[in-house]
Amino acid sequence: MDPKLVFAKTPIGDEAVRQSTRVVQRNLRMVLVQVDGKMSIEELTSKIGNPRLVESALRELEEGGFIAPTVEAVSVWEESKKAAAGSSEQSDHSVMSQFSTFGPKSLANESTKGDGVGRNFSSFGKPALHASSASESEVFQPNSILADKKPDTDNRRHKPRITRGNMLTWFSIGLLTALVCTVFFYPYEQFKPAIESSATRLLKTPVKIDHVGMVLFPSPRLKLSGVHIGELSDSTIGEIRIASPISLLGKGPYEISQANVLGADILANRLIALPMFTGEVTNDAGVLIRKIIVEQSRVRLGEDVAMADLYGELVFRADGSIEKASFETVDRTLLIDVLPGSDGVALNIEGRAWQPAGTPISFASLQAKGSLQKDKLLIQNIDTTFLGGILRGNWSLEWSNGLSMAGDGTLSRLDSRKVSSAFAPSLKIEGDMSGTIRLRSIGGDWNTLLGNVEAVLNTEITRGVIHGVDLGEAARRNGNSAVRAGATKFDRLRSVVSITPKQVVVRDVHMDAGMVTAVGQFVSGRDGLVEGNMTVSLQTSVSSQYAPVRIFGRLPDLSAAIRK
Repeated sequence: MDPKLVFAKTPIGDEAVRQSTRVVQRNLRMVLVQVDGKMSIEELTSKIGNPRLVESALRELEEGGFIAPTVEAVSVWEESKKAAAGSSEQSDHSVMSQFSTFGPKSLANESTKGDGVGRNFSSFGKPALHASSASESEVFQPNSILADKKPDTDNRRHKPRITRGNMLTWFSIGLLTALVCTVFFYPYEQFKPAIESSATRLLKTPVKIDHVGMVLFPSPRLKLSGVHIGELSDSTIGEIRIASPISLLGKGPYEISQANVLGADILANRLIALPMFTGEVTNDAGVLIRKIIVEQSRVRLGEDVAMADLYGELVFRADGSIEKASFETVDRTLLIDVLPGSDGVALNIEGRAWQPAGTPISFASLQAKGSLQKDKLLIQNIDTTFLGGILRGNWSLEWSNGLSMAGDGTLSRLDSRKVSSAFAPSLKIEGDMSGTIRLRSIGGDWNTLLGNVEAVLNTEITRGVIHGVDLGEAARRNGNSAVRAGATKFDRLRSVVSITPKQVVVRDVHMDAGMVTAVGQFVSGRDGLVEGNMTVSLQTSVSSQYAPVRIFGRLPDLSAAIRK
């Protein structure tokens, strides 16, 4: 609106001020009272202090015929006077009362004897003035005067306009409301027997469902809660959400574009027995699933060992067989591609900075082949960056009777500092470690299994240092005094290391340090106490000196003395 525009009250507006019932809304009445034909919109806004309220109220009052711009207000007054004069000439003793309410209503004419008073009662939208007679009654409509000044000769107020847009809007709202009510209150439980039957045929094992319902967000999906798989319910799924539930209406066969599996807890033996993982095609289920998204799930390798927080995707061909299946940990450090087979599920394994649960080691990079069979997991062709070097080998885990594992491998240029830090923190040794390793263990659970590891290493360490003992200095003193701490440098150190839960035995030790060589063995308990015997040889240009040296003490600082 033009801020310089000045509005004035129409006769209808004046009457509305006198009769508080004419303008119901408080804001409209407040603005109407202030309109005096002198103040501009800018002055009126400044006085009331709310520009948005003033502008909105002025628009509604103008549309209702209560006010008009000052130029048009003159014509409104003249029109009103003419209507009043015509009424008095027609009849001095007849009085016409017009009653108008919200909605269309015919005008009533009523004649009485004696003096009468004519009053007009109108809704906020369409005010009316006196007419000369019932046949020639004329309704005064400010909207029409402001637009094209065409009088309404219909003897009725204009009905509210009902447009096609309004009808479509209300129809859409009604339809949406009905749809929401249907979605929430529909008895989906009636479908549970049929779904259980189809799932049983699909998986070829009994399937029971606790609850069937519907979720709307982020998109409408059929929700199956508490899914139990197997006669003993050895495997469960927290929730399955099926996309496009409308596709399940009508007569089968049905095709499901996607199903989301959340919170699955699947026994490994149950997993490899499912038709989709055995390579068997099931055509009698009446349902084809195109894709399964797995979230927050785990696979149990026995009672106490599990691969947890798995996410994955399974894509199926038109005949129901698996086209692609892959899984990964939540941190994406371990990725597994799955290939169904009759002898078990084949695995392609890739690791990136993966650390097995409960172990102090991590694999910077890992490539391996595997096979998941009944009560057994075989990992073959392991090729990994491990503790600064390379480890290649095989590993297996069985859970038919408790837990047992076995493995073998070759080591190449491992960092001895990282090896000792991971397995014997109190032993301080440097150098490049190579050799072979064999290990085995049994236990009732995963932690016990790791604690009972027995291993045999044939190792060779080159260009290294043993901290905590100085064998050369002990030989030079020739028994005069013991040597405490120190370090022994060497070019090559070969040994056979046997590791048990109670102790570490180092046998067949051969150390070459140029002019100093040593052979022997020593034993270290899990508490770090060391007891060993070495024969140290000192070579000079003129002679050779041999000295039996006893090594004792607690790691990392040991003592060496000539044995007498």
